[in-house]
Amino acid sequence: MNKELYAKLKEELKEAVRSKNIKKIEELKQMLNIPQEQEAYFAQGLTGYPSIDKIWLKNYKDGAENLANNIPINKTVWDVMENKLLEYYDVPALEYFGKIFSKQEFIDLCYTWARTFRAMGVEENEIVPIYGPFVPDICAMFFALNMIGACPYFLKLAMSKEALEEETKEAKIAVVFDGMWPNVREEFSKDKFKKVIVASVTANMPSPKKEIVSFINNIQAKKNKTQIPDEKKYIWIDKACEIADYYTGQVKVPFVKNRNAVITSSSGTTGGLVKGVIATNESIISQVYSTTYSDIPYKKGYRTLNHFPPTASTSLNSLFLVTLMNGATVIIDPRVSEKDFYNQLVKLKPNICINTSSMWEAFFNRITEEMKQGKKFDFSYAKGWMVGGEGTNNKSFKNWNDIMTSCNASGIYGGYGLSETFSGISIDRVDVEHNYSKSIATVGAIQAGMIAGVFDKNGNELSYNQRGELRVKAKSQMKGYYNKPELTEKSLVDGWVKTGDIVQIDDNGFLYVWGRINDSIKLQDGNELYLFDVENKIRENNFIHDVVVLPMPTEENNNNLVAHIVWDYNVLEDEKQHHIETLNEKLKQFLPNEVEVSAYSVHDIMLPYSPTTLKKDKNKMSKQTSGYVQVKNGRLYNVEFILNQNGRYIQKCDIISDNKVKTLTRK
Repeated sequence: MNKELYAKLKEELKEAVRSKNIKKIEELKQMLNIPQEQEAYFAQGLTGYPSIDKIWLKNYKDGAENLANNIPINKTVWDVMENKLLEYYDVPALEYFGKIFSKQEFIDLCYTWARTFRAMGVEENEIVPIYGPFVPDICAMFFALNMIGACPYFLKLAMSKEALEEETKEAKIAVVFDGMWPNVREEFSKDKFKKVIVASVTANMPSPKKEIVSFINNIQAKKNKTQIPDEKKYIWIDKACEIADYYTGQVKVPFVKNRNAVITSSSGTTGGLVKGVIATNESIISQVYSTTYSDIPYKKGYRTLNHFPPTASTSLNSLFLVTLMNGATVIIDPRVSEKDFYNQLVKLKPNICINTSSMWEAFFNRITEEMKQGKKFDFSYAKGWMVGGEGTNNKSFKNWNDIMTSCNASGIYGGYGLSETFSGISIDRVDVEHNYSKSIATVGAIQAGMIAGVFDKNGNELSYNQRGELRVKAKSQMKGYYNKPELTEKSLVDGWVKTGDIVQIDDNGFLYVWGRINDSIKLQDGNELYLFDVENKIRENNFIHDVVVLPMPTEENNNNLVAHIVWDYNVLEDEKQHHIETLNEKLKQFLPNEVEVSAYSVHDIMLPYSPTTLKKDKNKMSKQTSGYVQVKNGRLYNVEFILNQNGRYIQKCDIISDNKVKTLTRK
């Protein structure tokens, strides 16, 4: 059946169910090959297809979808946001290391940068790469470039020299954070760049904090400055703003339909390649409206913590634009370590915050230890602390919610989004009782204004609670990947954004993300085994706190796996060897005969995470070849993997004489 006919028949089913046309329903059931469990939804006036029923809308106020889709016509992002800044004039726009930017101060800064870019000769539709974290001037640059019809490209901070050259080949003016100059020095020094603006973390800090930070980083700052050539081409941010006085003409340009408004970076949906995701004025405003009218917990006067770089669409949308749209203040703090995150939440007291499950786990681990020592916390100010970026298991999610409740907070949210839809696709609700029966936590209800469906490998839509690939249609979806039409074609199919994630949508409209499609191994019969299913099987055991399973192909078995585990807090040392034997036995019953988890790496407290993505560092763990253990026939072995010339590993096992797993725990 071709795609056009398939879509038409689904729409006909919707009308037949609405009108209770039994004869037509029976006819369409046969043509669409509808399974019996899907038929149960007909009596409820539903087709059983999420994309048709939009069942998630029942979680929102009446008219939410119309409000989300009713975006302003012929308006730029700046047009919309300037009006909102003026509407909430009495609420500060930004807070940066204690310095408060009023709405008027921030508006003035945006216009200053618009005149600066104009004076430098930046033209409409020009791409301006920006490499660095969010600081107040870079916040203003985003709006300034939008105002003049140019397009900022927030470059991925971890990218190869070749990718950097490719992604900036059309640029003439660039912006770089001084502390990151060595990463881009070779490329930004080329003659193609006429001007390079150098931003600094201390540029907008108040005294005496500015002097303290400057003193602490004095050596590094001097090093950065000496590395950046002393030429007219390189302009430090304070001097750049002086150039604004040389431009006295109009800065705002008329709205142009489908114009590139911003490019963020993604490595998700097409296998890890650096890709610039193009958003237009229309798609950005659509996402802001969709998030706003999906009952987000943002309110006038709230404070939102943003410590992510603007290269992430979540940072740019959910933690910046949506914040300003709803009259909240953005707390800019580009520090991202565990200690910094703890201090930001406890001392700055943000109402809204989004972070990965790894960072939340580190935070709650510390909170738990301090509570054991008698310290008390009051998180009543936490109105929208959210888990994003990577999913979490229900055991951890329940534990975090219990801690939040004990500290006078309503709970913690889940959320899910993509750069390809300019962030948000689903948002959790703390007023809905969580279903802890699944091994993974929900990432919330599909947002108003979004159309979502779950599809099998043949492109047929599945019903509720069935697993398949998530596809999304939205006004906020990307225009395409920057200069990568072949990848755009793979990700945008028949109007849908293919996410590459295996999910379920339940009959309340809540989304469950199991993992990536490519997080799998190919079996001999051609089927795939998803590694997240193996992880969830291991996690069923109450002695396991967390786990990541990775391929480790050996000479003997191409489908050999290893598991990186963290013991539950209550596991005693002398129980660990027995638990590994228990895991072996359960996995033997669960896995196909050709698949084996041959070794375990035991990590202390939590699994390692990447300092750049703040997600579990599977790349680092996949390169680990020693420090594994295995238990067979009551004997404890140390396991090492030695890479051979064919790219496979030779597994070497030695008996551990002291018989203690603890000695191999990785810190």
